[in-house]
Parts: sequence; structure tokens; C-alpha cells
Amino acid sequence: MPIETRLHAEGLAWPESPRWRDDVLYISDVHNFRIAKLSADGGVETLCKVEGRPAGMDFTEDGSLLLATGIGRQLFSVDPATGVMDLKASLPPVESSYLNDLVVHPDGWAWFGETGFRFGLDTPQENGSLWAYHPQKGLKQVATDIFFPNGLVVSPDGATLYVAETFGKRISVFDIGADGSLNNRRIHAELRGEPDGLSLDAEGCLWVPLLFLGEFVRIAPDGREIETIGFPGMNAIACMGSGEDRKTLFLCVCKADRSNPQKPILSGQIHVALPDSAGVGRPR
Repeated sequence: MPIETRLHAEGLAWPESPRWRDDVLYISDVHNFRIAKLSADGGVETLCKVEGRPAGMDFTEDGSLLLATGIGRQLFSVDPATGVMDLKASLPPVESSYLNDLVVHPDGWAWFGETGFRFGLDTPQENGSLWAYHPQKGLKQVATDIFFPNGLVVSPDGATLYVAETFGKRISVFDIGADGSLNNRRIHAELRGEPDGLSLDAEGCLWVPLLFLGEFVRIAPDGREIETIGFPGMNAIACMGSGEDRKTLFLCVCKADRSNPQKPILSGQIHVALPDSAGVGRPR
């Protein structure tokens, strides 16, 4: 039986990196250059404007948001109450490579992707990377040759990192080291489309948006596709099993009119579904 969905919010541009805390859904509204807050009834307000263009973000143990800026190539701590941004780290300027999705481990390490090329502007290359950041231990590159790293998920036991390699059409996994290192890289699933922001559930399945196909697919632990939620004519961007009991699946989509490539018209929405299995792991 198909999973039913309902519209929760609209008025966004390109909604990425959904994160939940204290009955509020936080969204990296990428092409509106802001972090948005969504109330329980779907009301949208701006938490802060982000000049360097917001990308991945996640809550740290102290309750702040750790944010990567795509073009600015910086990490900020953001106060979720006031929107005040505090610079934590910077990567050297590279015009042709943006920062992307981000996840925080309970032990304080965070990982974020560097794309390796600019989507829509450069020839796709398998030269992206993953970086690790810790507020006391600094910043380091921990994986290379990633084909446009995107959604990141940490397993409930904290031992495994899942990575969406968008233009590789695959999900890869790493073993997580105590020092933030990533080891034993292997392919978890080969996909029929390009994956974006991931969510893991209590049965060990991944919800995966297939960006250009307008579908969210549920991938079993053995890599099989077992369920689908479709949004025809839209981009499927990110998802998160969240809410108070983590039984609400938030689905980020966008209808993109690119008839003028220099000024695309982006109409982003958040939908919700109630799957049988709750979300687990990080982010949440």
C-alpha cells in the first residue's frame, strides 16, 4: 500500500538538511541564502541570512547548529534561538568546489563533504572529499575520490558513516575511527538515480531521495529498493525521520523552472509521511 503524504510547508527555494529540535524544523534554504525555521503548523520564518550560501548543518551536543557554507567554504556555529553566527573554521578558497552536507557524531566529531566540482558549471569529476572537524581537535581531510559527496548519516551505534555519492549513483559506507578518521570504504547500494540527503530507520533501511527522478526510495540493508514515494515533475532533495518520536518523515522537494538557466525559478516544499519504521541515528 503506497505511503500517503501531505504538504507541510512551502515558500522555500531549495530546502536541504532538515533538522529537528524542540518542535521546530530547521531547513537550510540554500538558494534563499538563509536558515529557515518551520513551526508545527508549517509556518516559515528566517532564522538568519547566510552570505556564503548555507549547505549542510546539524545540531551539536551543546544545542547549537554547526553549519557549512557552500560557496564561503566555512563552518559556523549558529544559535538556534537568535541566529547569531560564530565562525569556527575555514577551508582555503577553491572556486570550483563547494561544501555540502554535514553530520555531527555524539562524540563531537563532524563530517562534511566537498563536492570537487560545481554542479551545472563544471564537468563532473570523481574528485570530491570528506572532511572531519572537532571543536578541540581541529579540521582534517579524511577521504578522497568521492563522486560529489552529499547526504551523510551516522548509524545508531556511532560506528558507521553512510555517504550519498550523487553522481556515482551509489551509497558508500565507512567505519568511523575514534580520531574522526574514516576507514574500510565499501559500496552499500548501487542506485538507479542520483542520491541526495539520507535518513536511516530502525529496520536498518535508508530513505534515499533520487534527486532528478522526483522519488524517495527505501533501500533495504542488502541494497534492494523496497518502497517508493513519488513527486512527479519535482526534484527530491532530502529527507529526515524526525519529530518528537522520530515517526514523521519530512520530505524536501522543489519544482524548478530552468527555462532561464541564469535565473531559475525554484519553488521548494516540505511534505510529511508516516512510515512504519521510525528514524534512528544521526542526524535527527
